[in-house]
Parts: sequence; structure tokens; C-alpha cells
Amino acid sequence: QPEAVAQTLLGRAGLDGRLELDELRIDPSLLKAVDKIIVLACGTSAYAGQVAKYAIEHWCRIPVEVVLSHEFRYRDPIVDANTLIVAISQSGETMDTLMAARYAQEQGAKVLAICNTNGSTIPREAGAVLYTHAGPEIAVASTKAFLAQITAAYLLGLYLAQLRGNLFTGQIRDILADLGKVPAKIQAVLDDSDRIKKLARSMADTRSVLFLGRHVGFPVAM
Repeated sequence: QPEAVAQTLLGRAGLDGRLELDELRIDPSLLKAVDKIIVLACGTSAYAGQVAKYAIEHWCRIPVEVVLSHEFRYRDPIVDANTLIVAISQSGETMDTLMAARYAQEQGAKVLAICNTNGSTIPREAGAVLYTHAGPEIAVASTKAFLAQITAAYLLGLYLAQLRGNLFTGQIRDILADLGKVPAKIQAVLDDSDRIKKLARSMADTRSVLFLGRHVGFPVAM
């Protein structure tokens, strides 16, 4: 997990501290014109999208909606040329997300994929892509990919804020510096495994658990 976050951050900032997301392959003027963002995802990726919503709305002042991919086409969604669709998928082959992204493109929206698998269908068909570089996901309940998706979404939010002038270069540089400290903090938690195992043993016979979370803690708790 520390390596997945570090790899996703690697090489994204120039020497002047400005974000450089060359792989997006999308005209910056189109991104500047975006007035609404819809995140399409399923399962764990949708919770990563919920975390992204808080960050992007805060930094960019653009409304963000997170929609489960399998419901998107059935609700007659309102999208146009100024709508940015962010399709999040670990494999890049999630069928519901692929079909929803295709539908959005047919309606004239721009589609940007956040994906972990190079050359898969969703990033191939999207107008832009941001790869997470997390490596193969081993866990059924996504761990590495989830954290890498959040990291990539933060990079997207900062890049949009940079293009639109919502944040100064110094502010973006400071946030990137904070993100750069995250891998070591994740490692510090993992290194404390004895305490985690002791806590787990104390809760092993618990009959029910209530997860509480506010702000970004809410989708993480979900």
C-alpha cells in the first residue's frame, strides 16, 4: 500500500512545483470549461469516488456527483459538453462502468478514466486517462487500488484547481508535499502490526460493529 501511493504520485510534479499530467491527453481549455463532474464507479471504487468528491468540490468549487455505474443509464442523466465524467475502475473492464461511460460519451460528455490496468478497455475508450500504478490487486476487499484511486483523484482535483486558478502554485506544492508523506505514514501503521493483532483478538467474538465516520471518514467507514 505505501508503494502503491508512492508510485501513483511519482513524476506528477515539475521542478517548479506545478502538476504535469501529460498522460491525460485532453485539451486544458476543455477542462477549464467543465461545470459539473460525475464520478461513475462500482463497489470500492465508488467509495474512492466519494472521498474524491469532498476534495474536488473543496479545491475547485465544481459540483461533483457520485453515481453507481449500473444505475446511471436508467435515470435519464443530465450531461452535456461541459460535463466531465470520471470513470473509476481497478481493472478497466468493469462492464457497468464501461457501458455508462459509453452512454455519457454519446450524450457529448468528456470521459476521463482513473484505472490501474494499462491498455484495458475503459481507458482505451476514454478521452483521457490517469493510471494509478498500484500493481495487481490481490485482496477481494480492495486495499492498494482503493488508496491509489483516492491519490489519483486528489491529483486530478489539484490539476483542475491549477488550470482554473482556484489554488496558487504554492498551495498546490504544499498539498503535494503532504501527500508525499502519506506512504511513510501508511508504513508506520503497518509496522505496528502487533498492536493491531492484539486489538483484533480482543474484538474477535464481537457480535456487531458500528463504523462511525464524518467527512472523508464517512465513505472510508462505508
